[in-house]
Amino acid sequence: GLADLETADDAVAFASVRGAVGVTLLALVESGDTVLAADALYGGTNLLLRQHLTRLGVKVEFVDATDLDAVENALDSEPRVMLIESITNPLLSLSDVKATAELAHKRGTALVVDNTLATPVLLRPLELGADVVIHSATKSLGGHSDVTGGVAAARAHIAMEIRQSNSVWGSTPDPFAVWLIARGIRTLPLRVERACRNAIRAAAFLSDHPKVSAVHYPGLPGHPQHELARTILAGGFGGMVSYDLQGGGDAASEFVRALDLIKFAPSLGEARTTISHPAKTSHRSLTEDERAETGISDGLIRMSCGLESAVDITADLEQALERV
Repeated sequence: GLADLETADDAVAFASVRGAVGVTLLALVESGDTVLAADALYGGTNLLLRQHLTRLGVKVEFVDATDLDAVENALDSEPRVMLIESITNPLLSLSDVKATAELAHKRGTALVVDNTLATPVLLRPLELGADVVIHSATKSLGGHSDVTGGVAAARAHIAMEIRQSNSVWGSTPDPFAVWLIARGIRTLPLRVERACRNAIRAAAFLSDHPKVSAVHYPGLPGHPQHELARTILAGGFGGMVSYDLQGGGDAASEFVRALDLIKFAPSLGEARTTISHPAKTSHRSLTEDERAETGISDGLIRMSCGLESAVDITADLEQALERV
């Protein structure tokens, strides 16, 4: 199971990743505590923190989790919990989990890491000092876009607190959903390996295309965090590629409509290659200014590479870009 993959003592299943994040935080903090969060969290998680956790008397502060000096300074407030993503969605920035854990623990702060995009195939945060690791099982763990779920894995005493909290808050998945997730985990390493190979090919193609203004993929040598990615990721750089199109939101909409093989879908990590338009999907709850603060342009496309031939994926990208 996931506990074994993440080298945890135990793992708790949830009906969704939002349940996993919310219940985990409720198990670890109380009114008056502070949560320090990465400023580039997934849109739904950001909304949970800003608009709902604060209503319970929990103070929420944000920091650039890629800047260790900023993290160290932010930890001066001695937050009860720090929440980061190992690889952010959708810009694919990396956090140095080991260094962050060391800084957090000096302040008595528990580190919670959303490891959805990396998967335990590429990165195991608990081995680097994290206290809790969270996954959206809807994504790569399930792997077939036919189940919704979340998982939190941790050492025994923390997992027990999370499990007890979930028994109160009721974000428990149904048995068939758990079966589907377990089925997906059986093929996880094979799928991640293929997705990583397809992603590096697609990223290289896109980086040379004149209608693409920027490619966000840590596997490219020119990526500012390429060396960190080489250090902390094992066996690949992930199956996600994000890129900005010349022409902004209008170009993004035309591009999405022109694709044939690649399907538009708000989720990721499935067997098919899919794309989404973050400004209109995952981060639609943020204002334009808030999106701009986190580097999410109206022309940003997020692509989740699947199991198809890399030749077919790049061919579809090429013909769609020609029509933009």
